[in-house]
Amino acid sequence: MNTSGATALADDIPADEDQARHPLFMLVRPALVVACLYLLFVGLDMHIFGHTFLYYVHIGPRFVLHIPAAAPGYDGQFFYQIAHDPLHAAQFLDRPAYRYQRIVYPMLVWAMTLGQASLIPFVLWLVNFLAIVLGTELVARMLIQQKLSPWYSLAFGLYFGQATALIFDTTEPFTYFLVCLGLFLMMRKRPTVAALIMGLAVLSRETAVLFPVGYLLVALYQKRWRDALRLVLLSIAPAAAWYILVAALFHVKGIPTGPAFQLLPFQGLFYFSNNPYRLQILIISMLIPTVLSLFLLVKEALHHRWQHASWLIWLFNLVLVIFMSPLSYVELVSSGRLSTGIVLAMLFHGLYTRNKAVLWVCQMYVLTFPYYVIGILAFRLH
Repeated sequence: MNTSGATALADDIPADEDQARHPLFMLVRPALVVACLYLLFVGLDMHIFGHTFLYYVHIGPRFVLHIPAAAPGYDGQFFYQIAHDPLHAAQFLDRPAYRYQRIVYPMLVWAMTLGQASLIPFVLWLVNFLAIVLGTELVARMLIQQKLSPWYSLAFGLYFGQATALIFDTTEPFTYFLVCLGLFLMMRKRPTVAALIMGLAVLSRETAVLFPVGYLLVALYQKRWRDALRLVLLSIAPAAAWYILVAALFHVKGIPTGPAFQLLPFQGLFYFSNNPYRLQILIISMLIPTVLSLFLLVKEALHHRWQHASWLIWLFNLVLVIFMSPLSYVELVSSGRLSTGIVLAMLFHGLYTRNKAVLWVCQMYVLTFPYYVIGILAFRLH
């Protein structure tokens, strides 16, 4: 059925289903490697600096104590507040209508903890940790289904955007786990359940909509009206209805959105050209990988490999990052987690078309993990 999980990335040695279940594959597999590296990273961070899981929530006094000039904290605190008290969290949120749009992640944590404040920080972290590991496993299984090495899935698990989201308790790891599950089910010819799962992903983070939209456009182009209707009703309409409801509950005109897109490619990134240190980090971690990904996307189009939903999904995620606002590039955390969709989309196109060149180049994202981990540990030491 595929390759042995214990082989090197380049081997791609065919293996049947029995070999894929060999005990060695069960022990040495990409998801396990990813789990160990994240546990090592977070374990070192907690041991060296004395951090607790509450630290990763990044609660700021500005919204908890209502002190306008105080430190704002980070987005994880808003999911913490919703998970703690879903009905009365608005007073601790910066933009309640906007934060409640991403409802699935905090509500899952609320259900797992019953709103007990002492458990929420750990469970917020645990859900995302398991999402990264299980998402890597799902990508590996899709690669196996296509008779490709499962080790290509390391690009998804070890992208630095996943690491930033994990230690800042944001929704992206859980969101893209749901997307992975949806893609996995699509490949297993279970479109209804897949569309429903993708709908949950959109309700966890709105950028996930780029995946079902890719499938929707292909379905419309091929006049597969039933498939198109299924995607609209299960993947897109629930989020639209929820956004309208939330806007009405909080008396907001229109649907709240994030920062506006820029008109020029990478205008948001080069906004920081007067800050050489920050610009250098953004060029290494964001600009170079995105440009290489764009080059491969164009190459695929020139070779007439663009008729698949996977190519459209890849294109949409690239556009999202290329035209991001300076507010999205202002922190490596924000730009990294927002660009996780590119990695998954690129991997999915590579495995769907069985293009090893795309899968190989995608491994550049693995290099961003040590770059980020070493950088953040060194920064905190100094």
